[in-house]
Amino acid sequence: MNKHAVIFLLVLLGAFSAGPALSTPAQAQDPAPFLGSWKGSLSVSGAELEIRIVFSLDEAKKIKGTFDSITQGGFGIKLGDIKIEGKTIAFIIDDPGAPGNPTFKGALDDAGAKIAGEFSQSGLTGTFSIDKEK
Repeated sequence: MNKHAVIFLLVLLGAFSAGPALSTPAQAQDPAPFLGSWKGSLSVSGAELEIRIVFSLDEAKKIKGTFDSITQGGFGIKLGDIKIEGKTIAFIIDDPGAPGNPTFKGALDDAGAKIAGEFSQSGLTGTFSIDKEK
């Protein structure tokens, strides 16, 4: 088989293997690695807050969550717009009393024991790191 035949064969195989994948609807990301209670800290503008985030499933098996700002005495604050892509999770604090659109985006470590990432609110940015509670 010559070089052009091999390239044509690879292109042809690529076209057939990509075809069904492109026509298949996107599957929902698996929330299982994120479910449970997570505790850690949020750091922004020199302040560090102790936080807890709990992810669970609603009746429709869709991920939902709550946020506790332990340092500030705020508990059971609803999370919204939770999106999972592989090992990355993003969400907002969905409470009209929380100004500035508090937004989180973090990545799950390979052991599935820690989520760390970025936090933003009212133009300020910081970091957060939470460990899975046992």
